[in-house]
Amino acid sequence: MASQACAAPGADDCSRRKPRLAASLQIKPAPSPWQPLASPGPDPWGPLPGPEEEEDAQGRGQPQASAAGAGDGGPWAGADGCGERGAKRAGDDAGGQLGTAPRVSVPPTGPAGDLPKVAGQLRLPPADPPPSQAVALLAQYAARLGATLTFREDSTAGPGFPFSVCAELDGVVCPAGTANTKAEAKQQAALSALCYIRSQLESPETPEAPHQPPLATLSVENILPHEQRCTAVVSAGLDRLLGKDSPYWACMGTVAAVILERELPGAKGHTKEIYELVALGTGSGTCAGWLEFSGRQLHDCHGLVIARRALMRFFFRQLLLATKGGPKGKEQSVLAPQPGPGPPFALKPRIFLHLYVSNTPKGAAHDIYLPLSLEDGLLLSSFRLQAHICGQLKPVSYVAHTLHNTHVGCLSVSDKLARWAVLGLGGALLAHFLPPLYATSLILADTCHDPLTLSRAIHDRPNLDSTSGSCLPPPYVRTTLHLFPGPPVAPSSPVPNTSQGLSLNWSLGDPDVEVVAVATGRVKAEATPGPPSRLCKAAFLRAFRQAATALGKPHLLALKTYEAAKAGPYQEARQQLSLLLDQQGLGSWPSKPLMGKFGS
Repeated sequence: MASQACAAPGADDCSRRKPRLAASLQIKPAPSPWQPLASPGPDPWGPLPGPEEEEDAQGRGQPQASAAGAGDGGPWAGADGCGERGAKRAGDDAGGQLGTAPRVSVPPTGPAGDLPKVAGQLRLPPADPPPSQAVALLAQYAARLGATLTFREDSTAGPGFPFSVCAELDGVVCPAGTANTKAEAKQQAALSALCYIRSQLESPETPEAPHQPPLATLSVENILPHEQRCTAVVSAGLDRLLGKDSPYWACMGTVAAVILERELPGAKGHTKEIYELVALGTGSGTCAGWLEFSGRQLHDCHGLVIARRALMRFFFRQLLLATKGGPKGKEQSVLAPQPGPGPPFALKPRIFLHLYVSNTPKGAAHDIYLPLSLEDGLLLSSFRLQAHICGQLKPVSYVAHTLHNTHVGCLSVSDKLARWAVLGLGGALLAHFLPPLYATSLILADTCHDPLTLSRAIHDRPNLDSTSGSCLPPPYVRTTLHLFPGPPVAPSSPVPNTSQGLSLNWSLGDPDVEVVAVATGRVKAEATPGPPSRLCKAAFLRAFRQAATALGKPHLLALKTYEAAKAGPYQEARQQLSLLLDQQGLGSWPSKPLMGKFGS
C-alpha cells in the first residue's frame, strides 16, 4: 500500500513494506473526471494471461482486465464453472464524466514510459531553483506531499570537498551534495534531491547515482496511493456490472466491496501490486419481518454485510478451483494446500484483503461524541451492541426477548466489524477449510466520520487484555484494521433513488449482479416471495457440502444441519467473544439456535 493510514490507534505501524520513492512521497495525480472505456477491448472476464502476455501488455501500456468464469450453471457449480482468476489492475483508461458520479483519476497502467503524461498532472519541483532557495523549496515540497525530510552529513566526504550532505525523504536517500562548507553542501543536497525527483517523474529510466543504493523507478502503479487504487477498482467494477443506463445505478450510494491485493515480483527485483475486485454489495436496510427457519432468507442487507457474504461465496468457489480445477486451477486459485492438522488450505503468501465502504458503519462508529476515557467504568449506551429490529436501531439490552425469538434482528455493522477483527471474515463453515481471513485495511469514503471513534468501535470492544485475550482458542486474535479515508464512487449530487429497498451482490466468477428485495430477503421477482438468494444460509450449506466432497471429508458430510456444520473452533471463539462482551457491560450477542436447524 503506497499511502499512509489515518492517525488512529493501532494505525501508526501500517507501513508493512520496504519504502519506495513514490510510497514515501505520497504523490497523487490531480483530480480529473472518469469515463469508462469506449471500447471494452478483450473480454473483461477472459482468462488470466500468461507471464509472457502480461509482460507484452505492460510493454504496450495496456491495462490488465479482471478474469472470471461466466455462467457457472448455479451458485455452486463444479470446477468447470468456477471461473478463472484474473487481475483487475487499478489503472483503467480515464477521460470524461459518467453521469453525475465522480471517479478517481486513474492513468493507464504500464511501465514508466507513461510517466510524461502523468507528470503533466503533477506539481513538479522547480527546474533550476536558486541554490539559496533550494532548502526551503524542498521543505515546502516535502510538506505538501506529506513526506518526512531529513538532511544527513556523510562523514566519508572526499578531500576535495570536506562536507557531503544527502537528503532523505521518508528514508529514501537522494544523491548527495558536496561543498566546502556545511551550509553550501546542504544547499547542493537540496538541489540534487529536487532534480532527482523531477527526473524520476519525467524520465522512464532511473538516472545513475554513483555510490547510492538503487531506487525504484516510478510508475503509475506506485504513484497512486492505496486508497485511490482500491476506489478505482471498485468504480471500474461498478461500471462494468451496471453500466450508465442501469436502473440500479442509485444503489451505488450504499456500496461496499472487498478488494484482493497480490504482491508480485516485478522488474529489477522490485515488487508490484495487483488489485482485484472480488466481492461487491449494496444496501442499507434489514428484513423487518418474522423469522424464517428454512435458511432461505437474507436478514441483513447492509452493503458491507452483503459484500462479506459475497466474499465467502468467492472463497468457496476458490476451494473448488484449487481441488477440482487441475494444475491450471491450482495455479490460478488464491488458495494453497496447507500441511499439518489445521485447515487444509490457506491464502497464498503476499495476498491481502481490503474493505471499501461508502458510508460510516451504523452503530457505535456513528457516535462522534464518545468520550476519550470512560469514567467510573460506565459505558455509554451508544458504545454497547446495537441491533436493527422492527425497523429501528436500538441497544440489544432494550430489545424484549419475545422480539429476539420471533422477529428478524441484526446487530449493527459497527458491531460486526468488531467481531470480524477478531474472528475474521470467513465464518464458521469456511473455518473447516481455511484459517481466519483477516482484512488488512478499510477505506471509508464518508467524510462525515471521526477516525478515532471508528477505530475504537472496531478495536476496543471487548477489551482483550493479556488475561481475557488468552481465553480465545487459537488461532483467533484481535487484528488491527488500518483505516484510510478514500474518495467516493457514489454520485456527488443527490439523484432520484429508484432502487429504494433493493440490495445488489456480486462476487468474482458471477456473470451478473443479483438483486434482492430487502423487505423479503429474497431475490426480486414479480411473484412474491421470490427465489432464495445465492448468499442465503441454505446456499452456503450446499457450498460447504460441495467443498467437503471435493476434499474427501466424510466427517463433515455427516453433519446434517446448518447448526451442526458450524460447530468447531470458530464457534468456540465466537461464544467466548460474546461472553466477554456481556461481562464488560456491552451487551449479549443474540443467539438463535432454531435458525440453524434446517438441513437442506
